[in-house]
Amino acid sequence: MSKATTLETVINHVHQNSINHFDEVMPVHEMEFDSLKRMWISGKQIDIAPTAQHLLSNRLRVPYSYLSRCPEDLQARNLNYWIEQERQYRDTFFCRFNGDTLRAVFTERYQPLDNMEILAQLLQLGFGPNLQVQYSLDHGMFLLKIPEYDKAFGVNSGHGPLDEIVPGIAFSNSEVGLIAFSIESFFYRLVCTNGLISVAKARTSRFKHISSRGLENFPATLSMVMDGSALNQIEFKLSRESHVGNPIKSIESFSRRFGLTHNEAEIVKTTFEQEPGDNLFAVINAFTAAAKTEGLSTADVYKFEKTGGQILSLIKP
Repeated sequence: MSKATTLETVINHVHQNSINHFDEVMPVHEMEFDSLKRMWISGKQIDIAPTAQHLLSNRLRVPYSYLSRCPEDLQARNLNYWIEQERQYRDTFFCRFNGDTLRAVFTERYQPLDNMEILAQLLQLGFGPNLQVQYSLDHGMFLLKIPEYDKAFGVNSGHGPLDEIVPGIAFSNSEVGLIAFSIESFFYRLVCTNGLISVAKARTSRFKHISSRGLENFPATLSMVMDGSALNQIEFKLSRESHVGNPIKSIESFSRRFGLTHNEAEIVKTTFEQEPGDNLFAVINAFTAAAKTEGLSTADVYKFEKTGGQILSLIKP
C-alpha cells in the first residue's frame, strides 16, 4: 500500500535504503554457486537476493520454479554447469550489490537508473521538499505518485454525493530489472483513497535500462504526460455511464486479458463486493481498491493500479 508523506521524507528513506548499494563489473569465470541463495564471486562468499535469484535463473536458462524446489547440492550442480557454459560467450556481468548481498545481475548493456536520480530530477524541476506525495518502496521497485489536488474533478454526473478524482503524475522504477522506468498519469479517488495509473498518452514515457534516455527526456516526457491526462477525465465520466451486465464475469475477463493470476482476480472480486455497481467505473474501482490489500509488494500495487488504467483506456470518447 502507498504511504502519504512529503517528498523530503521519501528522499531520506530512499537515501537510507540505498546507503550500502554499489555496482561492480565482475568476471564470470570467478563465479561459483553453493546454492541458489549463496555463491562465491572473486573469492568472496555472498548471499543472493530473491531478485538476483530470478535474474540468474533466467540468464542461465534454468527455470526458477524448478531450481527453487531442488535441494541445495542439486541447485549448485545445475547453476555451476550453466555458468560454465555462459563463460564461452561472456566475460563479465554487471552486478548490483547491497553490502554482501547480490541484488541483481545484468549484462554490461544495462544502464543503471537509481531512484535517487529520479528524485534529484524532481528537485531540479522545482518540486519542493514539502510537496505532499504518495510512495511505495521495497527491494524490487519504487513507485512515487504526486497528486495535484487543485485540479480535482467530479465524476458522479450530478447524482449523489460529490465523488472527486485528483489527477497527478506517477514515477515507477526498478533498480533490479522488474520494470522499466516510466512516467505516467495518476488518478486518486478521494472518497476511498484508491489510486489508478493510466496508460500514458505520451509517445515515449517508458524507458528501458539500456540507455540514458530516461533522464535526458525527463522534463519533456513529464510535460507530455501532464498534458495528456485531460483525456482520462472524459474517460472517467464515461465509465460511469457504461453499463456492465455481469461485473464479476467482466473482472475475470479483464484479469485474463491483462495478465493477472487467479489469486489476484479473486482479490479483485472480493474488493468489488465492498462497493458493487453495474457500470465500468465500479469494475475499475475494484481493481484499484485491490491495490490497498495488506502485504502486497510495490510491484503488486502497481499491477492492480495499472490494470485499472488499462481498462479505462478501452473507453473511446
